[in-house]
Amino acid sequence: MMRTRDDRPWTGRRAGGIVVEAAMLLALVVVLVLAIDAGRAWFTYGLLTHAVREGARRAAVKPSLQVDDREILDLIDATLRDGGIHASARSVTFTSPLQTGRVVRIRAEVEFQPVLVMLSPSGAALPLRTEIVARYE
Repeated sequence: MMRTRDDRPWTGRRAGGIVVEAAMLLALVVVLVLAIDAGRAWFTYGLLTHAVREGARRAAVKPSLQVDDREILDLIDATLRDGGIHASARSVTFTSPLQTGRVVRIRAEVEFQPVLVMLSPSGAALPLRTEIVARYE
């Protein structure tokens, strides 16, 4: 039996089908990587918020609180480190004089490195920031 040109595996109609299947598979992989990146970003932001909230709770009851208090910042760092994340900037601020009922602000920022770096405008890390305001007791 003689094979015709259309019977060969990589020619004719089959070649176009392979290209379509490859495009569909590539799209599926890109969507999967984006979903994983979104999950990582959500986890990182949640951990950052948790760490700053813990720092704000401690700051709200600390008798001798100071601006950029090292104890509060170390607590935030330790909480983030336990989750595998390193803080890049943070601060403890309040309105002087520090009295009961005044607010204490804790800010922190983490640089999130996405897997698909091409999606960020500068091709670098994306900053995730949070701020918690607590009433001083």
